[in-house]
Amino acid sequence: MKHLALTFASALAVLAPWSQAQNSDSLNLAGDQADSMNKLDDLAGRAQKRLEYILTNLGDLQAGNNAKKAFDEFKDNLEDLKDIRSDIKDRAEKVRDLQGTRIAAWTKEVSGMNDKDMRKLTNDQLDQAKADFDALDKQMREVGGDANDLTALLDDLKKYFDSSYSADSVKTAGPMIDKARTGGREMQKSVDALRDTLYKNKKEVKGTVSQ
Repeated sequence: MKHLALTFASALAVLAPWSQAQNSDSLNLAGDQADSMNKLDDLAGRAQKRLEYILTNLGDLQAGNNAKKAFDEFKDNLEDLKDIRSDIKDRAEKVRDLQGTRIAAWTKEVSGMNDKDMRKLTNDQLDQAKADFDALDKQMREVGGDANDLTALLDDLKKYFDSSYSADSVKTAGPMIDKARTGGREMQKSVDALRDTLYKNKKEVKGTVSQ
């Protein structure tokens, strides 16, 4: 019985640091960051769907398929897309803030390591986490810049038709509509690629979260 009690006490001693680590600031922040990435992914999906509606509206507008209804729907969908874009910008900043705070907390928690091999292992993990997020952040900024340009073009088309709407004005604006539709299709692909990268980063972040 005494031997069993000593074994149990030894097990608790081993588990105690792990239990503390499971509740560390960096792990809690990792959970928050993964959740924020999920929300960003959801917003990106909503933006894709709204853009798909807009591309359909523009196609109907050019083809003369109930053009007035297509234009009204285009305007509504564009306003929705702009609202979602604003939410995406806010959420992306939240993800960035959480990344910085999490890495700072993680660095502080392991700063007291004495074994040089453990320090190298941990620093390698930190460097990889930073590099992976930097790549994601670069992609987010590039897609964001392209999205701003596309949204500005769509907004210009709305203003143009608001001031001069007729079959002739639709025909005259044909090249710009084609440009918007082409840009929209390219944006769909870019967002797909971004969401793939976001998913991979989210999995890596969740790998540090207690289950």
